[in-house]
Amino acid sequence: MTTRKRMRRGSTLPLTIVVLAGISLLASSLLHSAWRAARSADSARRAQQVMRALDEAAVQAVASYASDSLTRHDLAHRVWRPDLLVETIRVRSAWQRTHPLVAWLELDAQSVGPIGAGGTLTPRRTERRAFWLSPPSVPREAPLMALAMVEGEDGAIISADAPAHSPWCPGPYLAPAVPPVLAGDVAPASGHLWATAPEWRAMTPGQRESVERAWTQVLSRVPTYASADVVQSPISDPGWRARRFDVPTLTLRGPMRWQGLLVVNGHLVIDGAVEVDGALMVRRSLDARTGHLTVRGAVIANDAVTDVVRLGPFSRLHFDACAFDLALATIAQPRASVFGIRTPGRGW
Repeated sequence: MTTRKRMRRGSTLPLTIVVLAGISLLASSLLHSAWRAARSADSARRAQQVMRALDEAAVQAVASYASDSLTRHDLAHRVWRPDLLVETIRVRSAWQRTHPLVAWLELDAQSVGPIGAGGTLTPRRTERRAFWLSPPSVPREAPLMALAMVEGEDGAIISADAPAHSPWCPGPYLAPAVPPVLAGDVAPASGHLWATAPEWRAMTPGQRESVERAWTQVLSRVPTYASADVVQSPISDPGWRARRFDVPTLTLRGPMRWQGLLVVNGHLVIDGAVEVDGALMVRRSLDARTGHLTVRGAVIANDAVTDVVRLGPFSRLHFDACAFDLALATIAQPRASVFGIRTPGRGW
């Protein structure tokens, strides 16, 4: 009996060790599962946190797009915005326009707090969101749109024949047929000035309202660039630009060339050779009798019935729908719709 008892006691110890090892493995597995569950929950929480930070940064970037607009920058130029801190996430953002009507918003979110459960998460995420840009609704129904009288001397040319292939748009750029002059109730003056006044068409009440709405939109989007009464230095910056002058009377002295949108919130006098590719908008009267004004695009002038558009013998107005649309694209703003291409960083 003594020998049997000793044998039983000897076999109990290994069995106890095996049971304890199994319990240890089970406990370790349970602890590992709990750790992984906590890590997954922390990762999901941090993913939601960073997505909220990215969305908040995108909302603020769109809201401040007018001040961050790319009107003075070429395509593909990045405009960086101030960093935004949302909870423990710092977001850097930059606008980049790759097309006149498409802007990309680059977002880079990085945590400035503790790493979190497990200590293996990389607290960073990058995204690129593309926004369609909406230009202001400005009618382009004639090379010259004026609410009041239009006068011109012999030699002035107003051509409504759009080019089959614009130098700025590849391929044919379709545009509806338009009259040379779209004026108010007063026909272009002839006689001692023009031997034969150009063809014109009276504005309808709807067209008058659209022109007035266009002025409201344009003035709200284009910041005032300068208040000088006389601009002598060339403003021929490369690329498409938008510029606005708020003065009672502005004098442009050539030679100079402008490509894009040029807004004069007052009277405009042309002195010398001035070329505009795009859109020329003059709130009051336009006097080009002594200058050489050449516009490839369209001109919108006059706000009061007493204002007059006076063209000299060297004035050349050529209708170009492509150049006009590109000029308005310089002040296009993001639409409400957005599609995003996301590039997740490690750890999310």
